[in-house]
Amino acid sequence: MSYHKSSVYISLSGNQVLSALCRTCDGEWIRSTIDLNTVLGNSDGRFEWGGVRFSHTAKDVTLKDNRTLSAYLKRRDGSWSEKPVEVNLTEHITNHDGALRNCNPAPEQQDQEPSAAPNLLEKLDAVSGLLRSQQIAAKNSGFELEFVSTSNNRLMLEELEVAFLRLRKLVGVISGEFDGEGEEVDAEAGIRKRAEAEAAVRPMIKAFEKVRGKGDKALAAVSRICGVTAEYETANLPILRRDVESLGTEIGLQVKDVQVSLETVQAAFVTCSAELKSTQEVLKNAKSTNKANSIETLIKHAGWILLPIGIGMTIPLTATPLADKIAAAEEKLKELTAQQSEKQQELDKLKLQESDSALALRACEDLATQFATLEADVQRLKTTAELARENITSTLTTAKTLESLSREMEDKASMLEYKVSKKDYAAHIVRVLDEALPGFAVVGDVGEVLTELLAGDDARGSVKELNLEIEVVKRKLEVVA
Repeated sequence: MSYHKSSVYISLSGNQVLSALCRTCDGEWIRSTIDLNTVLGNSDGRFEWGGVRFSHTAKDVTLKDNRTLSAYLKRRDGSWSEKPVEVNLTEHITNHDGALRNCNPAPEQQDQEPSAAPNLLEKLDAVSGLLRSQQIAAKNSGFELEFVSTSNNRLMLEELEVAFLRLRKLVGVISGEFDGEGEEVDAEAGIRKRAEAEAAVRPMIKAFEKVRGKGDKALAAVSRICGVTAEYETANLPILRRDVESLGTEIGLQVKDVQVSLETVQAAFVTCSAELKSTQEVLKNAKSTNKANSIETLIKHAGWILLPIGIGMTIPLTATPLADKIAAAEEKLKELTAQQSEKQQELDKLKLQESDSALALRACEDLATQFATLEADVQRLKTTAELARENITSTLTTAKTLESLSREMEDKASMLEYKVSKKDYAAHIVRVLDEALPGFAVVGDVGEVLTELLAGDDARGSVKELNLEIEVVKRKLEVVA
């Protein structure tokens, strides 16, 4: 059916996007949009259904009475229409179970009863349902962000722990003399130590690869949540704020109208009651006068002998001015009694409306409070998500650097013309510790590794040559710890 009969808070944004809160077949309410540029075009200064991009050659585009699109359209010769051109959107745009769609023509049957426009309580329920769904979505995004961040941190720490253990093993492998050429036994031991050193580097590469792989997945998830918060800020929250404010304004106007009507009816009821009381007094006085006059007339014509008979008798009224006055007063009394009953019913109905309006106003104020809470939650979610994205991006950069360093060391070890020295391995250990210090400080004792590295120096002082770099790492470790 045409969207305007089953939708509320209909608006046009960006000169082209029709937005509405649409009712579904189940009675739920869903925010739906349709880009009119995809279904409506400009054919030489006239709207054309089935065309596209009408807004590219239109200006002063407005939506009138929630159903009529009005705009100045450009003709092929470059001139503009002298007056706004209009098109009835309800001829083609329909609400299909909560979704705005273009149907050509709109499938509304002639014998189908038109849908009643949503009343104020339905609108209140619609906005409340929309707000509730947004709250749930924001809460779910918060849970997802917490899960992704926690899981990613745990998994990355597990891989960093593997890398740290392999790094520590490398420290043990290169301990003591490593580069010297000795007897055959010593040469075989040296070959074995070099093989063990190479073997210690490879798991580190795998660990850093896993950190990067898991970090990429976490970054994608967090980036998506950041996109959701951006959509909240630019689209969902502004639309929802407008709906809540519009509903509050509408309810406020209804409360004022009911109060004015109530005051008017109360004043009319008081006036009617006073007039009714006055008429009752007039009728009472008229009847008393008429009865007295009737008895007096009877005595004059029949004499005192009829007095006992006349006392207590009901004497029929004759057509006299006083009788006419009594009849008119009785008729007016009936009318006023009916009016008073009618005003009382109207008064009771308005009091009920006043009570309902007051409840609706309080409910709308509660919605405004909930919306403010939702805004704060979304802002908090945005800040947390952006911080998580920065942390994951930083970790990925570090993992990429560490992986590159380890691969470089592996490549050197595989080169026949290059023999990796103890100093090369020691420098690699120090640099890896430096790059991954925040993570390694959590999973292991970095200071102890540095101590072991220095204690396992050779006679030539290969490790001592790196004292400056080692001191830098120690100072950073003090800050991290």
